Amino acid sequence: MLSKVRSSDGTQDDTALVQSMVDANLSIPAGKYILRRSILVKQSNTVVRGAGPNTIFVFEPNLPQVQCWNDRAFTTPCDTVFIPNTDKHVSRRRIAGSIAIGDSTFRTADDDSDLVPGDWLIITENDSRVGDVVIVDWAHVTSTGNHTVTVEKPFRTAFPNVHEWEPVRSGLGFFKVLNFIENLQFRDFAIEVPDSGVGAPALSIFAAKHVLVQDVTVTDANGQGLYSYLSHEVTVRNCFSDSGKILSEFAATTDLTLSGNAFASQGDAGLGLDLGTAFFDVSDNGILHSFNSGIYLLYGVHDGTVIRNSVSFVDSSGNAIGILARGTQDTAITNNTLFGGQGSKSLGISIGAAGSLAVPLRSSGNVISPNVFGVWSKDYDPDNTP
Repeated sequence: MLSKVRSSDGTQDDTALVQSMVDANLSIPAGKYILRRSILVKQSNTVVRGAGPNTIFVFEPNLPQVQCWNDRAFTTPCDTVFIPNTDKHVSRRRIAGSIAIGDSTFRTADDDSDLVPGDWLIITENDSRVGDVVIVDWAHVTSTGNHTVTVEKPFRTAFPNVHEWEPVRSGLGFFKVLNFIENLQFRDFAIEVPDSGVGAPALSIFAAKHVLVQDVTVTDANGQGLYSYLSHEVTVRNCFSDSGKILSEFAATTDLTLSGNAFASQGDAGLGLDLGTAFFDVSDNGILHSFNSGIYLLYGVHDGTVIRNSVSFVDSSGNAIGILARGTQDTAITNNTLFGGQGSKSLGISIGAAGSLAVPLRSSGNVISPNVFGVWSKDYDPDNTP
């Protein structure tokens, strides 16, 4: 029978117990479990399932932090992007030329002989000012040869390849997904992350495919309560996430669904989509508390809907914005209820270009009405360029 243990200094440490139950795909009974390092979900078809809100994981890591070892409570493998046990990034591999919507091939600038049919690739175009992704999608390899990679489905996103090349921070390239993982579920439990003095996400979905998060409650004093990055087909439903000083963030994620959730932050937006997140549905969620902005869509977010969400009064040190969008394309922001925001120049919805990037991104093709507004200086930013 598995039992809780204490570490050599007498403190409770249930990390090995929880990791073994996750590895065995066992439901985790009610109780409070103290985690001193990250729980790694490393096998496809894993269901991390508790017995409801009385299954509580408290993340109190031993410091200092090490990337994807003890810097987040639950995570999928990070080794597609980070060299294990370091803070160093894996270098992307360069793509020669642009990719147009409808293309089924692309050219590699370097040797591609290690790629085989069935490999999954993450294609990203990065901007040096952000140092991260502004356009992203996944691709499934069907054949390779002579520096040409053929993929299963035609590209639905254009990659113009207009950024100067640098393997980590800029230009058009790809990652080969290592330790490919899919068909995951996280459901029916709670995570608590006290403030250790350094930020720590609670639930991190990293370079994973087809993931469901449902009926999970997160209280994180200083970190993204719910976080996804470079992931594909992520659904978050009926969850609560209070991220304390930070926000719940869904970055560089494609085919994202957020439905029926409640988000809160005391120091940031309640909810953020950024870094090229695309093909998304954000509907019927509540922003219970936020600071400066209720919801933001930043840096290349495109092809989605933000509908029927409720944003409670937004606090601010200056002028609050209910929904902030910069460099956002082909997104419907409609039928949301925005109760109001602090500041004599507060704005219900503000949308425009992301002009601070190395290659500015304009906003275009968006629909931003109708919406319901409470107490704002102006419902819509007069400078809106949807």
